[in-house]
Amino acid sequence: MGHLLLMWRLILHDMRRRPGVAVMFLLAVTLATASLTLGTATTNAVSTGYAKTRAATAGPDVMSSTTDPNPSGFASRLAHTPGVTALGGPFFAFDTTIRAHGRSAHSAVEGRDNSRSAVDRPLVTSGTWVRPGGAVVERGFAQALGVRDGDSITVSGRSIPVVGTAISAATSVYPWGDPAQVGPSDAGGMVWLTTADAHAAAGDTSGVYLIYLKLSDPAATDGFGKSAAVQAIRPDGWLNYHYWQNVLQTDTNMIKDTQPTLVIGGWLLAVAAIVTLAALATARATRDNRRAALLKAVGAGPGTVTAVLLAQYLLLTVLATALGLATGTLAAPHLVDPSAGLLDTVSPPDSVTVSAAVFLAIVVALTGALGPAVRAARTSTVNALADPAHMLTHHPHLNAVTAYLPTSLLLGIRLLARRPGRAALASAGTAATTIMVTAVLTFHAELDAAPAFKRFGPIEVRTDQTGQVLLAVTLALVALSTLNTVLLGWSTAVQGRRALTITRTLGATPGQVVTALCIAQLLPAVPAVAAGIPAGLGLYWFFGTQVTPPAAWLLTAALATLLAVGALTALPAWAHTRKPAGRVLNAEPA
Repeated sequence: MGHLLLMWRLILHDMRRRPGVAVMFLLAVTLATASLTLGTATTNAVSTGYAKTRAATAGPDVMSSTTDPNPSGFASRLAHTPGVTALGGPFFAFDTTIRAHGRSAHSAVEGRDNSRSAVDRPLVTSGTWVRPGGAVVERGFAQALGVRDGDSITVSGRSIPVVGTAISAATSVYPWGDPAQVGPSDAGGMVWLTTADAHAAAGDTSGVYLIYLKLSDPAATDGFGKSAAVQAIRPDGWLNYHYWQNVLQTDTNMIKDTQPTLVIGGWLLAVAAIVTLAALATARATRDNRRAALLKAVGAGPGTVTAVLLAQYLLLTVLATALGLATGTLAAPHLVDPSAGLLDTVSPPDSVTVSAAVFLAIVVALTGALGPAVRAARTSTVNALADPAHMLTHHPHLNAVTAYLPTSLLLGIRLLARRPGRAALASAGTAATTIMVTAVLTFHAELDAAPAFKRFGPIEVRTDQTGQVLLAVTLALVALSTLNTVLLGWSTAVQGRRALTITRTLGATPGQVVTALCIAQLLPAVPAVAAGIPAGLGLYWFFGTQVTPPAAWLLTAALATLLAVGALTALPAWAHTRKPAGRVLNAEPA
């Protein structure tokens, strides 16, 4: 109990004195766990949203469409088929192109009346249900067209006012919500009119009749159309069966590109979070060493010291994991329904999502903080209390190789060789950012290479969503990498302040010292950028198409990344060189 009380008091003391450190760590881990949670929870969110929409709209299990000019008899025979418990329709529908606000869009127009259907009762989300001379537009389709209640749409040359919007589980969400097509289907939306208005708008256009069925066993749809009883019922004309599982699969395809982006982005953010935590631990290494020495001086063992130093990070990890899970769970319904065709619903994350988020957070915390904590616990008590100058490690061969190099390059290489672990972390963080930047460039190159109908057609709903997710994850990585570069540059300058100050007393200029610190950061960044570009291309090709951005784009991105690393390192390095050499050499340990 005494150990726990000590840990708690030290944690509170640290958070009060340095809240910025806690906030930065909390933000980094929360971003990583939230992204991973979104990636693993989206499929479940689609299923949950579709199930909720089916329940609210009496969604069908089987959707049948036929060109039979007199489908009532066919529908009556279907209603008496074994396993069928309810029937809706037949409803007349036809395929057309509508116009709204100067835009044309593919659409199905379905005729409905005010009477409630036993199966498929679209849920009105704004305005009212169909009435003579008024149209109801599927909510996702209306959102894509920018149509609201009171606006007008043009159907077959007739201007019809929009009286409401609605959602239905009988068709997939926009842009795959057109059930009135015969044969292969194109992307499109759904509009409801009264039956009389639908026939008048169709004119000479041949349409189809839609029949919706409820089964006693909704899971038994696979064999429905192949059963002998159903095969014996044939209409006069074309016939097609569609099942609720097909609708759910099509809805799930809306996120087939965003899901891997979020999962991979979550792990890349975890790499950046590890670098953040390691940089924070390095920046406070002197204070942690002194704390470890004081604890050991009063009788604490290495295990207790390690636990005390890790306690704050582990507590913040638990909080960050909870925040990441909550953020990802709350955001998932909005992400998986970009066209607003489903009822948004928030459900608890499943065990796979929770396990993945917890595992990632633990990996981040232990990888970033365990090493510095163990080193502090194993440091000699006397040395930690005295805090002697940390001289550069003696590398005879390195000294021989660098002896004739310019002063800045010589110092930079020796600073890099002094702490290769930090260089590896910096390289990993820069590579993670480069991977996502490359993916964004490849995505835009693919858009530019796509035919016009793919870039500007209804399919742009999914494309826009993928681009937004890619950009959001990339911006988060860039922000963390910016923070990491500043922290690593500052910690390098602080830990090498005595050695670098001695070089200044021996004749090195402040500009040479700043350049040396920049070189120490740029040298690991160069191979990181060189490896990150092909890795980003490979990941994109694995989940997308094999499109390569122009070489000028990739070269510009690489140079911009290296320039940013150098500029961000120069800021803390310049601040370090402003202190007079005598003051630094005479300063007491922190």
